[in-house]
Amino acid sequence: MSRLLTAAAVMLMLASSTVSQQSNAAANENTLYSRALFAGLEKMQKAWGKFELTGKEGSRIDANYHQMIVERNRGITDGLPAQSGDYRVEYLWPQELIDSYKRVRKEFPILVGHPMVNDGARLKITLNLCWFSYNKRSMNYALSDWAIVYFRYDCEKHQFVLDEVTLGGIL
Repeated sequence: MSRLLTAAAVMLMLASSTVSQQSNAAANENTLYSRALFAGLEKMQKAWGKFELTGKEGSRIDANYHQMIVERNRGITDGLPAQSGDYRVEYLWPQELIDSYKRVRKEFPILVGHPMVNDGARLKITLNLCWFSYNKRSMNYALSDWAIVYFRYDCEKHQFVLDEVTLGGIL
C-alpha cells in the first residue's frame, strides 16, 4: 500500500511539474529575450538563408536559421521556448557545445545572446552568430554576423513593442 501511495505521489509531482513548465514556457514566449531571439532568426533567415557557408572542404555545418543552437545562459535563455512558428532552437550549455563539436568534428553555427542595454529611448538586445569549434581544450567562437533587436515602450499599449531589427556581419 505504501508503494502505491509513493508511486501516486511521484506521478502527481511529475504531472504538476510538467504543467508548470508548460505554463512557464507559454508565459516566457512574450519576454523581450524570446521575442528578440525569434525576430532575429526570422530576419537572418530572410537575408542570409539562401547562402551556403560550409567553408573550405566542408569544414563547417551550414547555418539553418529554422533550427538553430543557442548558447544557454541562465540570465538570458532560461525559460525561453524552444519553438516559435517555423523556428526551433536548442539551448546548450558550454559543455554540451563541446560534446557536440567532438561528435561532428566540424564548426557549427550558434547564437549567443547578450544582456539587453538601454540605447536612448529604446532597449537593445544583440544576438551574435558565431562559428563554434573546440581544440586544445579551448572553446572558439568565430564571430560571423549579428542581429540587433530594438524595442520601444508604447505608452498607449503599456508594453514594449518591437521597433527594429538590424543585421550586420563580417565580410
